[in-house]
Amino acid sequence: MNFTYFEHPEVYTPLRENVTTCDFCKNEKACFDAEAFYGEDKINSICPECLAAGRLLEIDSFTCNGDIDGLKRQLKEIHSDLTSTEIEQIALQKTSLLEKTTPPLLTWQDWEWPCADGDYCRFIGFGSRPLFERLATTSTAEQLFKDSFSSGLEDDMDTDELWENVLPEHQIRDFQDSSEMDTLFYVFQSLTSDRIVTIMDAS
Repeated sequence: MNFTYFEHPEVYTPLRENVTTCDFCKNEKACFDAEAFYGEDKINSICPECLAAGRLLEIDSFTCNGDIDGLKRQLKEIHSDLTSTEIEQIALQKTSLLEKTTPPLLTWQDWEWPCADGDYCRFIGFGSRPLFERLATTSTAEQLFKDSFSSGLEDDMDTDELWENVLPEHQIRDFQDSSEMDTLFYVFQSLTSDRIVTIMDAS
């Protein structure tokens, strides 16, 4: 499965246990559970192919909420020559792409999908020491972890405590592994740089 803002969804988010009818193409196949999607129009299932093709654009249903205000701020900083109307149009286009064509990321709390460098980030996995060690290129894994918390959240976090006692020491390989945790770190990466953004979620 190939999605702009979600790396390896076949690993990190579950499909329904049994094949079912996709609400759009009407084929019996492996589908995402769409019953908890946001929006006024309620559907039961959507297959990965229909989601990637943008079929949710046809109805009032979306899989996540993008941080559109944060995105607009970044776009203004990067494109100071653009008007507010142009910034608004770009932000709406990127937000629609995110919310209408991205697989559902199962979370305990409601939070906004983060952005970096003027676009939404790609979800790349659940945080662990091995993941941050792999991602660290210009600093230590510990420093990368501490610096990665989404803007506005870092002041509320005791990152020393999180690194020492909460962040898993073993790799969280897939959704099944994540379901056994009571605290998860959702790790995102910029589409255009090495910047990492982390959001913590607890049951």
